[in-house]
Amino acid sequence: MHTESTPKGDLVKLERDILSEADARAMLERIRWPEGPRCIFSDCGGAEVYRIEVKGKTYASGRTVQPRHLFKCKACRRQFSVTKGTIFEDSKIPLMVWIRVMYRMCSSKKGVSAFQIKREFGLTYESAWFMCHRIRWAMTEKNPTLLTGIVEADETYVGGKLRGHIEVRRATMTQSERTKAGHDKKTPVFGILERGGRVRAQAMPRVGEYAAKATLLANIDLENAMLITDESPLYRSISARLPHGIIRHKSEYVRGAVHTQGIESFWSHLKRGLTSTFHHVDAGYLGQYVQEFAFRHNTRRIEDRERFATLLGQTEGRVDWYLGKGAS
Repeated sequence: MHTESTPKGDLVKLERDILSEADARAMLERIRWPEGPRCIFSDCGGAEVYRIEVKGKTYASGRTVQPRHLFKCKACRRQFSVTKGTIFEDSKIPLMVWIRVMYRMCSSKKGVSAFQIKREFGLTYESAWFMCHRIRWAMTEKNPTLLTGIVEADETYVGGKLRGHIEVRRATMTQSERTKAGHDKKTPVFGILERGGRVRAQAMPRVGEYAAKATLLANIDLENAMLITDESPLYRSISARLPHGIIRHKSEYVRGAVHTQGIESFWSHLKRGLTSTFHHVDAGYLGQYVQEFAFRHNTRRIEDRERFATLLGQTEGRVDWYLGKGAS
């Protein structure tokens, strides 16, 4: 007798666990307060809280207020919800939609665009865009520790594609002018990779020797690390502070343990994702996209479901910046 196979993927399991808004709230409660709900206000922190269910109602004007599920602290008498003080605070988008979008961003190896979220979940582009940026903010490393062992450092440049038809540019600009114009539009990204471990990367307005040295000193355990870089003059002065191996790309790419293949692999993955998924990223927001790719790289050895649970545990902290419509 033929029977249909039972789907076993992580997304199917997540959909089974989150069947309603109440299930989504319960999941967030379990991860945010594993030992039970506590008062979220920093000047209290009381452990004795109780639930309040506020019924929804419709006013004579036709305005509808949805039911609310709150907690109240016995000590300070203040009310709060499970989303208070998180990236979900004050959002009118259902929590179960937030959770599904977070899972999509965790499991999509090259990311998912705001337009894709807009189409899949029926949101406006502005809502989808801001939602994705809130989630990227949660993806940033919350308690960074110093990198140890063999550490690779490198810089790359993102963007630089000139607008307009190539024939117009050829008729109005020389080759050197086109090259300079493209270079001026590129945004530098500086990265440090702990071989076999974590990566730290950030967009910078300009990468100079001073900025590179300051970033390396702030992120590397100088007593327990060896730095590997290419022959760029950015790293000339760092040799006095920690062991420094140099690979000269004009003549070789690997010399035993001396190479920068790890960080270059991360750059390749980042650029493929930016080009194929997002197509164009404004320089002002590039740093947040870089953090998204770094988060997935740093959690690459765990399952998508575990990565999602890790992200859901990093959602504390309200994000209230917004730079207007049309941003990307």
